[in-house]
Amino acid sequence: MSYGIRKDFYNSKAWKTTRRNVWLKQSCTCYICHRPVYVDGISPYIEKDKRRTGIVHHIKELTNDNVYDDTIALNEENLIGVCKDCHESIHHQDKAIRSDYRFDENGQIIPGGPVGIKRL
Repeated sequence: MSYGIRKDFYNSKAWKTTRRNVWLKQSCTCYICHRPVYVDGISPYIEKDKRRTGIVHHIKELTNDNVYDDTIALNEENLIGVCKDCHESIHHQDKAIRSDYRFDENGQIIPGGPVGIKRL
């Protein structure tokens, strides 16, 4: 995805509102490992050196072709809030640190299964 399109989308009010909603629904915890994630304006205060950062991840990948398709880009059914470590595991399965979760054929996270995390 080109930087300009991504920057415009992730700076939009619609994305920021959707992102906030995802974290609120998940009570600021990682969807995969269930550890607390610090989210500005939502989470209680956590010292900076103890904060776990998080990312709202698109289950169906966001591309230049679908970045303005709200059924993918802003659909909360296509989004999960994950900590940075789990997000890295999703995108870099060869370096996955979690082997007790995987994605099913519909992109849903399920416990157990083969070692590593299936790429979406």
